Amino acid sequence: MAIFLDEPTSGLDATSAASIMRLLKAISRLGVTVIAIVHQPREDIFVAFDQLLLLAKGSQVYAGATEDVVPYFEDLGYQFPLRSNPADIIMDVITGNGKQYCSESEKFGSDTDLLIKFWYERGRFGKSNKRLSVAVGDPSNPRLSLSSIQSMERDQSLHETMKTRGASWYAQVYYCAKRALLQQVRNRTSFFFEIFVATLAGLVIGLSAYSSKGSLFSGIYHPPFTQMSSAVDYKSAPQLGLLSAMAIGLASSAPGVWVFGEEVLMFQRESSSGHSKSAYYVGKVLSTFPRITLAALHYTVMIGVLATPLISFQDMYAANLLYFYAIYGLSSVVSMLVKREDGPLLAVLLSLVLGVLGGVAPPLSKVKEWHMEWFWRLSPGVWFTEAYWTRMVSPMAYLWDVELATQTIGFNLGDFGKDLALIFVIGTFYRVLAYALLVLFRKRRR
Repeated sequence: MAIFLDEPTSGLDATSAASIMRLLKAISRLGVTVIAIVHQPREDIFVAFDQLLLLAKGSQVYAGATEDVVPYFEDLGYQFPLRSNPADIIMDVITGNGKQYCSESEKFGSDTDLLIKFWYERGRFGKSNKRLSVAVGDPSNPRLSLSSIQSMERDQSLHETMKTRGASWYAQVYYCAKRALLQQVRNRTSFFFEIFVATLAGLVIGLSAYSSKGSLFSGIYHPPFTQMSSAVDYKSAPQLGLLSAMAIGLASSAPGVWVFGEEVLMFQRESSSGHSKSAYYVGKVLSTFPRITLAALHYTVMIGVLATPLISFQDMYAANLLYFYAIYGLSSVVSMLVKREDGPLLAVLLSLVLGVLGGVAPPLSKVKEWHMEWFWRLSPGVWFTEAYWTRMVSPMAYLWDVELATQTIGFNLGDFGKDLALIFVIGTFYRVLAYALLVLFRKRRR
């Protein structure tokens, strides 16, 4: 990270100028490179610089440590009177008015072209660049001195300081999340539209199952009443899970793309400035939780009121919330792979594919015959539908043979906690993959 300043002391009195330079000196000790153009600095400001770059006619006449600039010009024959400001004398020399500080026998005098030529041919490899010396403590190297050793130690100390400068990782996560939440508050139209879409999706899916009045499963009675069983209905319960997965995908895939699709350039700028890449990413992910929570709540309320499935509100809300979480993670991956104008469409299509891979059509029992169950299990949709199936069918185990129904469909019964855990794991995997892609593509763009 670097700060470029063009005459920061112009228009200030000597005390204020010195105060500004002390502040910049303190900033530089935090690992920030401070580059400033200063005209005619007073002596205490001049000696505070670590490095100097002197220009004459647009060319270098010196570039190196401040402590070496006076000896360098003294070796050229210039004399620095006692109690004089070295900066003033150097300014006179490089502007062509240095003859008064040079004896008649010296060849440089007021000729700045000779200064430029000498620096180009010899000076830039001389004592001003002691740090380029090969070995510390090598007596065969006359250019190495105590000052250069101190410079090396200062650089090493500065390098260690840069590792610890700035806010802690947790503080950066907090500020990134806070900023992202503030952005959402300012863009409340997008937020309310997302909530409206989630509510509308719940309304549509709820109305589609409204006529069933909560009767979404019918099986075969336990013996000895098996012969009295009516027509079985093994499809309505998993179909509600399938439709819910597709509706949640439609409602949350596009907003999930916008989380990072709009801020890739900001991420590149801030990470280049030294901010933690992982803290930025985690902060952005945390800022989406309020949106996910509210969207899932509105969707669940509409489903619960209209479809009235045989599942508790808290269980249905937990399943819906985690599926929102998974789709947001998938959308983050999409936002890293395609242009932001193409991301929402692709995310919607992929969310529909995940919904279709819910083990309903084709049923998971048929998929097992194809030996492709492992592929279906990679989708959060099949775990989501299985969670719905478990909670909607298990309460009827006293009346119907739910084990037979489960074998017919192909799901596992009684693994509700496992289903939710795997939805969370898949959603987290999507986010880890998105972070890896974000960092990888940033390095490639460099």
